[in-house]
Amino acid sequence: MKKLAVFAVALVASTDAALANCGVGVVCVPEISALEGTAAIAALAAVVLLAWERRRRSV
Repeated sequence: MKKLAVFAVALVASTDAALANCGVGVVCVPEISALEGTAAIAALAAVVLLAWERRRRSV
């Protein structure tokens, strides 16, 4: 549960920084390319798979 809280705080902090340039009449859209999005998903999948493998071997 503690890790979830830390993740939530990091997510909110990064979202706030990404939308800091919003003004009146300006549409705020996070700038991310397809390559960056794919890399982020790959990094997340790698972390999840490593954690799963470590847990599987420790049993």
